[in-house]
Amino acid sequence: MLSADEQERIIKTNNQASEELALRWRDPQTGETEPDVKRAIQRMVCSYLSVPCYSCNGDRLYSLICGLQEAAAEEDGRVPVKLTEEDIPAEARKILKTSYADPDPGHWDWDDSEWDWELSLYSDKHADWGYVALVPLKNGSRFEHEVKPPSSHREWAIRFSGIDCPTIFVRGSLHEAKRKLDVLLAFNTPETPQTNDLAL
Repeated sequence: MLSADEQERIIKTNNQASEELALRWRDPQTGETEPDVKRAIQRMVCSYLSVPCYSCNGDRLYSLICGLQEAAAEEDGRVPVKLTEEDIPAEARKILKTSYADPDPGHWDWDDSEWDWELSLYSDKHADWGYVALVPLKNGSRFEHEVKPPSSHREWAIRFSGIDCPTIFVRGSLHEAKRKLDVLLAFNTPETPQTNDLAL
C-alpha cells in the first residue's frame, strides 16, 4: 500500500487532471466550452455516461453529480478530533479497565465515512457503551482527502465514543497506537490489519 502522503498526492493530481480535462470539454451541439469547472465536470461526465434510448438518463446523472458535489462542499461531517493535554479522568479509567473488544464482530473495521479504524467495546459493568477509533492524522488533523494510510503511518489518535475521555495522540505506527490502547483496557484488542507500503 502507498504511504499516506503518496495517496494524498495522487488524489490531488487526479482532481487537477479531471478539472483540466473538463475545461477542455466542448458541447457537441454548440462547440462551446464551459468556464465553470464544477459545471464542466458535471456536463462532461453526463455526456460520457449517457445511455442511448434513455432520454432521462442524462438528467438523473446530472442531479446525482450535483448532489454529490453539494455534499462535498458542506462542512466536514466526521467526528472532530480534538487533541488536548488532559489526563484521562479517574472514572473513565475505571470504565476502560473493565472494557474489552465486543466479541461480535470482534475485529477492527475501516469506516469509509469517518476514515478511521473502529472497534466496538463492551464492559460487563457498563454494558455496550460504544467504540474506540484509531484515527490517522497529518500534522495533528484529519486528512483532507479519503486516505487509508498503511500501518506504518506515524501519526494516530485514539478516540473514544460513548465515554467522557480525551483523545490520545500517538506518534508511532498503527500497531503502537493499538498497544497504547491495550494498556488502558481489561484485555488486549484484536490485531490491527497489516496494510504495508508497497516496495519501490
